[in-house]
Amino acid sequence: MSERVPCINPRCRRTFKPDQGGGEIICGKCFRLLPETTRKEHRGFWRQIRKWDRRIARTSDELKIFRMRAIRERVSIKLSTHWDAYIKAPLLAPDKPAGLETFLEEVGL
Repeated sequence: MSERVPCINPRCRRTFKPDQGGGEIICGKCFRLLPETTRKEHRGFWRQIRKWDRRIARTSDELKIFRMRAIRERVSIKLSTHWDAYIKAPLLAPDKPAGLETFLEEVGL
């Protein structure tokens, strides 16, 4: 039996069945905690990838397929960069401990 894949949020305890895709998954609850603009951008990248996959499947011209795959790859790279910078990084950033240093920083001392 294969191991389950955890949500990328270290404070979340949800796990998922392994998939053929990447080894990183974010659960719906943690995804909804992200800012709305970040969620919309992420969905937009996936929408573009699916669009280019459909166009590639319908086309028989090899030159067009080559060009479309190049465009799809660029969108895929943007998605990967967006995942690392705007989804994964904020969730993996440690929370500040609620202590004297944090209080003094908030007060401005």
